[in-house]
Amino acid sequence: MAKGSPKKPARKGAKKKNGRRFGLFCLFLFVAATLVAGFYFMALYPGSAPDPATPTLSGQAKKKLPARETDALPGTLYEEPSLPGQAPPVAASAKKPAAKTLAGKPLVAIVIDDMGDRQNTGRTLIALDLPLSFAFLPFTPFSEELQKEARAKGRDILLHLPLEPVDSKANPGRGALTTAMDPETMQSRFREALQTIPTAVGISNHMGSRFTADPKAMRTLLPLVRARDLFFLDSVTGANSVAYDLAREMGVKTVRRTVFLDNDQNPDKIQAQLELLLRLAGEHGQAVGIGHPYPATLEALRRHQTQLRTRAEMVGVSRLVH
Repeated sequence: MAKGSPKKPARKGAKKKNGRRFGLFCLFLFVAATLVAGFYFMALYPGSAPDPATPTLSGQAKKKLPARETDALPGTLYEEPSLPGQAPPVAASAKKPAAKTLAGKPLVAIVIDDMGDRQNTGRTLIALDLPLSFAFLPFTPFSEELQKEARAKGRDILLHLPLEPVDSKANPGRGALTTAMDPETMQSRFREALQTIPTAVGISNHMGSRFTADPKAMRTLLPLVRARDLFFLDSVTGANSVAYDLAREMGVKTVRRTVFLDNDQNPDKIQAQLELLLRLAGEHGQAVGIGHPYPATLEALRRHQTQLRTRAEMVGVSRLVH
């Protein structure tokens, strides 16, 4: 008995250590299971986590400033993002179905804005086997060269006219028109900008969320567009734009953008926007998408060009004005 007595405390200590190890092991399993369940839930329901660029109902989430006044969330039609759960509005031009082609396909136009600054991407977009339209900023370094290539391909060319935005910190660029300008100054700047895009068949607004929401400013600009037998593409960079409605009222040929394609410069996300464009075109007979000369946009158009040709008749934007 005396020899065995020292061994008993050792066995008790071993049991205590084993008990602690077992408890830690159970805790580890619980934490691991919780993490796995959390990751599974987030993957299964990605919309449950708030997007840091999306304003919450309390308005506390961070939001990046729009670089080109086209910073709408995927699927929305205006620069102001929708609150979570809100369905995007439908542009007025998409509400009235247009006549489909003989093949029964809807008409789709894709306009590439901000042309003239990016030489290589611009050239590759023009070379794509798609009848894209191109809106050129005035006074840009590669504008003349790229316009020549677009004309040779028979593409629609527009003047992407810089107009005053709501955000005073955003710079629309050289030659911008503002709501405070007198008619003579506005006419002079418009003429100078148009001279840099001599074969333009239409005008679209670059930025301009303040300008296009001002009836007086638009009533000064639109007669200049009409006098040159051009059309006005309302890029709808702000929800309060009156440009489309006033153009129709004043007898100016016009059309509105339906979908921004590349606010998120991810080829997969841009392809999702192209799908949205095709769906809206199918529902309403026609649709206008606007993209930019980004490498991601080029990649998405390359991937999706067969779908675009198969499910729609791709046309220059001038085919959709009325």
